[in-house]
Amino acid sequence: MSENSFDKELLLSNLLGASTLDELFEKEKIITGAKMLHLLQYPIKGNLNYQHLKEIHYFLFCDIYIWAGKDRYEAGIKAKFGKGRTLFTPYDKLGETAQRLFDALRTESFFNGQSKKDFTRSAAIFMNGLNILHPFREGNGRVQRIFMQYVAENAGYELSFNDISEKEMIEASVKGAEGVLAPMIEIFQKSLK
Repeated sequence: MSENSFDKELLLSNLLGASTLDELFEKEKIITGAKMLHLLQYPIKGNLNYQHLKEIHYFLFCDIYIWAGKDRYEAGIKAKFGKGRTLFTPYDKLGETAQRLFDALRTESFFNGQSKKDFTRSAAIFMNGLNILHPFREGNGRVQRIFMQYVAENAGYELSFNDISEKEMIEASVKGAEGVLAPMIEIFQKSLK
């Protein structure tokens, strides 16, 4: 799928009547920003599994996109996804890859009982896995950050990415995809309370 047809598909899937990407992204930013503030008071309850991740996505994007809450496979989005040199999980491998990732989280007892140092490393590894999974057409970063806040809270920590710039998060994600976890670990060290 060419970049132009990719953009066209995104516009066709919006529920806001936006006719340009700039208009769509501006409206999306306002709506999801308000919903993210709402979630600070009223978190989405769930089992810290793949379905929970999808429920967060649905809540944030149900007024914006027809495929809210669906991964790329469920939404029938077959295009290769990536950023820069990073290729994300192919759409037809999302189910099995997500199963392994979330099974590992459950096997590790959702990182409960871990020291702050161990939690930051475990959380960074898991966040890196979520980033490479990249299950959704749009909104992966926002959903990942909310989900990781829930994981931290469940383990007895408070996590806030408010002091982390978008540039820092992108660079840490790129490095993580290359197998270098230090920047993502540093983000969790700065964000965990």
